Parts: sequence; C-alpha cells; structure tokens
Amino acid sequence: MRPPNVSINGQARWRPASWPSSGLMRRRMIWGYVFIAIPILWLLVFSLGPILFSGWVSLHRWDMITPVAQMPYTGLENYDYIFTRDNVFPKALGNTFLFAIGGVTTNVILGLAFALLLNTKIRGRTLWRVLYFLPVITAPLALGVIFAFMFNRNYGVINNLLVALNLPRQGFLNDPNQAMFVLIAIAVYQYVGYYIVIYLAGLQDIPQDYYDAARVDGASYWQELWYITLPLLRPVMLFIIVTNTIGALQVFDLVFATTGGAPANSTMTVVLYMYNTAFKYSRMGRASAMAFVLFGIILLITIVQLRLFRDRTTA
Repeated sequence: MRPPNVSINGQARWRPASWPSSGLMRRRMIWGYVFIAIPILWLLVFSLGPILFSGWVSLHRWDMITPVAQMPYTGLENYDYIFTRDNVFPKALGNTFLFAIGGVTTNVILGLAFALLLNTKIRGRTLWRVLYFLPVITAPLALGVIFAFMFNRNYGVINNLLVALNLPRQGFLNDPNQAMFVLIAIAVYQYVGYYIVIYLAGLQDIPQDYYDAARVDGASYWQELWYITLPLLRPVMLFIIVTNTIGALQVFDLVFATTGGAPANSTMTVVLYMYNTAFKYSRMGRASAMAFVLFGIILLITIVQLRLFRDRTTA
C-alpha cells in the first residue's frame, strides 16, 4: 500500500512509508523501540559487560580481594604464562579437544542411527523416544555422581558385573588411560537423546514424495539414505555439530562431579582448570586469560564449521 499524498506548497508529494501518519502510529513505534531496547540493554549489561570486564581483568593480576581500581597491570603476562610456563593448561586444552571430538562424533552418528530407527514403524516407538530423552532432563551433577559410584574400581556395579563374569576389574575413572573415554560415554548417554529428537524433526520434515520417486526408480535403502536423507539433513547436522561442539568445549559439571580432573590431570578440562585457578588459587587474571583463549577457540571453530557446512548446504 502506497503512503498518502502530502500537499507541500500546493504540490502533491508522496509521504515516505517510514513516517508515522498519526499520533497512534507514533506511540506504537515508540513502544516498539522500548520493547526492543529492553533485551538489547539486558544483553549489553549482563553479557557484553562481563565479557569486556573479563578481558580487562586478563591484563591484570587480581586476587578478588584487592579493589578493582588497584589491580596491578601486567599486560599479556597472563597469556604468556598459560602458554609457556603452565604445565596443566596445555594438557587441559588437549583433554577438552579429545572430549569434544569424541563426544560430537559419537552423538552425530548414534543420534542419526537411532533417529532413523525410531522414524520407522516399530512397536512402542513413543515409549522408546521417551526413554531416550529421559537422561537429557537429568541434572549433569547428579548423573555424574551416580556414574562415579557405578564405575568405582572397588565397589562399583560395573566392576562387580565384570568379576561375576570372571573378567578382571577395570580402573575406569581411576585409570588415566580410561577415564576420559568413560566421561565421553557418560556425556553421550546423557545428550544423545536430545540429538535424536532433533534428527527426528528433520527426518519428518523430508517430503515422502522423494522416497516414493526413488523407489519407483529402483533405489535401495542405502541409496535413499545417501542421496536423499543425508543431503536434506545437512542443516540439521550443522545445528547439531555446532551446538554440541560449543557445549563440549565448555564441559565442567560432569567432570567436576565425577573425577575433578583426576587422575593425574587426565580428565582436567579448560573450564574446570579455569574454575580451580580463579576460586581455589585466587588468580582471576590467569583464569580470565584462559576464558578469552577458550572464547577465541570456540569462535574460530564455529566460524569454520558454519562456513564449511553452509557451503555444502547451498551447493
């Protein structure tokens, strides 16, 4: 609809569409800007503000007792320390990458496999969907405590079953070579149900006409999966991979409740080490530097993932 004419010096001219035509429209526009400003202000104060403050703290030495205005300025010393003199941070960074790669890969594959199964007409399909999703709503701390008891070397349920089967006891969370893989298995158990639901939504959004046409042409199940299902699920896979990677790189509660980074820092992650540095050793400057390094890594990985999968999706 074109805006009404406005008479200026006897000549009819068009009123720009952005100009409010009445007092009521002006009030509506003002209230619209007010409602938009509230979440923007909230974002600036409670999200961007702490990020900028953390960046400022990372350039200082602060024990959270000294007043903020009196923090000694150290420049990039905190960054230099965590990369060149800190023996734990590189190990924590490697453990975090291992956890992310193992967890994301397993979630993507198992989530798709179970979603394909639950998308068929199997008996009790609704019940299976509920059972797979139940671990998602369980608190990670509670789940971590439960699995810490189950995988205990001396009295855990898993080791008791192994002994009953005449198999040797395993260290699991007490073994530096097994602990991280046990944590990955626990994380997959908790979150794979969520990704199954996401995959199911994507599968049910694919028109059945594609599969009907492929079957008329004599396509097999695997050909349908490779040429129809997977290409049309690329946007869903992009969402799953990006969100799962971000969450895995920030893992804290599960490790905190099960191993606390032990044994021998074999399960120490960046966020857990950051927590220990800040609140156990009162070195907030170094912890803030770790936070910014992790933020940069997550940002870079996310941009790469979005670029790669977006290019393949639009190709």
